[in-house]
Amino acid sequence: MTGRRVVGVGLLLGVVVFVAWWLASEPPSYLAVGPAVDFGEIDEAIRAVEVDANEMATTLERIPSQAPGHDDIIVREAEGDAFISGMDGFIWRVPLDGSQAERFADVPLMPSGLRRAPDDPNVIYFCASRLYGATHREDERVGLYRLTVDTKKVKPVVTEVADVPAIPAGHRKVYTDDDPSAPTLAGGDPGEANSRALAFCNDLDVSLDGKRIYFTEPIAYEGASMGGGAVGEAITLGDNGRLWRHDLDTGDTRLIADGFHFVDGILVEAIDGAHEESVLVTQTPGFAITRFFLAGDRAGTAEDVWTSLPGMPDGMDRGSDGRIWVGLFRKRSPFLTWAHKNPWIKPLLLRLPLDLLPVPKQTGMLGLSPDGATAEYYVMYEGPVLTDAAVVVPAESHLYIANFDREQRGIVRMPYPDRDQLKDQLKEHEDE
Repeated sequence: MTGRRVVGVGLLLGVVVFVAWWLASEPPSYLAVGPAVDFGEIDEAIRAVEVDANEMATTLERIPSQAPGHDDIIVREAEGDAFISGMDGFIWRVPLDGSQAERFADVPLMPSGLRRAPDDPNVIYFCASRLYGATHREDERVGLYRLTVDTKKVKPVVTEVADVPAIPAGHRKVYTDDDPSAPTLAGGDPGEANSRALAFCNDLDVSLDGKRIYFTEPIAYEGASMGGGAVGEAITLGDNGRLWRHDLDTGDTRLIADGFHFVDGILVEAIDGAHEESVLVTQTPGFAITRFFLAGDRAGTAEDVWTSLPGMPDGMDRGSDGRIWVGLFRKRSPFLTWAHKNPWIKPLLLRLPLDLLPVPKQTGMLGLSPDGATAEYYVMYEGPVLTDAAVVVPAESHLYIANFDREQRGIVRMPYPDRDQLKDQLKEHEDE
């Protein structure tokens, strides 16, 4: 056989193998590639408060323990400990002095989105969902759960919701508090005709009076899970995310918003203790923070508070001074920005194994004013102490950062940034 014929046969075999792989690796139909999206440059207001990564690196501290990587933290500095939602399927209690941590409660699936009940410090609400790549018991259900601290008892609050399609009808919708058309599962009474199993409970927040729990369902289709199960949605930028609200007095679970992209972190917003008129959410792979108005003059609308963020905004928390802290799970890479502007490449990206996807290593955090409108602190970090900042939790003396990494151990924290220095930095930028 001549050399030219050998080359020809080799090329033909290569084409056959490529076509076979392309057909065999076709992504499911619900991962539909949308139009081009231009995220643009990072807002100058965020650039103005950017802190050098070395400054963060010198202040990061790991409290050593056997506590695994986790999605969220409840810090109890007065008691000298913290609760974390471990990636091993346990809620852990971790002493802040570095002494022995304990597996506090065995919960269904993997816990996330911890919140103490405002009206009862003995109660912790949390989400439970599947973790990509983990093995779970078949009888464990995705849902919103309640942990009673003194007894360690775990009780389901919501495991089913109104039967709305896994893929919304191609619109973005915010339901006002008085909208009778909002899909509702009344009284928590599931039934085949009007309910479905909750597919993914990712994060939550509780109203100031402790009577209403808002929780996010980023996706509801097959394979919904934390971690790698969300990668397809991050590539396609599908608008399949939902926000739900559960009323503890009536047992009703009501749809608040749907048709948004990967609704993830959430903060309830209320003024002077009044009934909340709005909630703030992150659309994580969409690099956006959005406000949903539920009542008042702007009821039924959504407002883009931030778009084109420099990293994926994950969980949010609010300090005693009202400031908002956001975990930026991963930096927005130039490649990903380019890919969203050139969606023709996405069918290929959807077929690649997760390990072959170009994922940046930097993670970080963002500090915002109480209304979320003004950036006050921004940093990106790459190093061994912190790899995946899922949420930043402000406590009395430190910022605690949940590290969503199976290989990590212990709790990460850092002192509060020097606010006077940040103010001077922002003023210098405004004067330029």
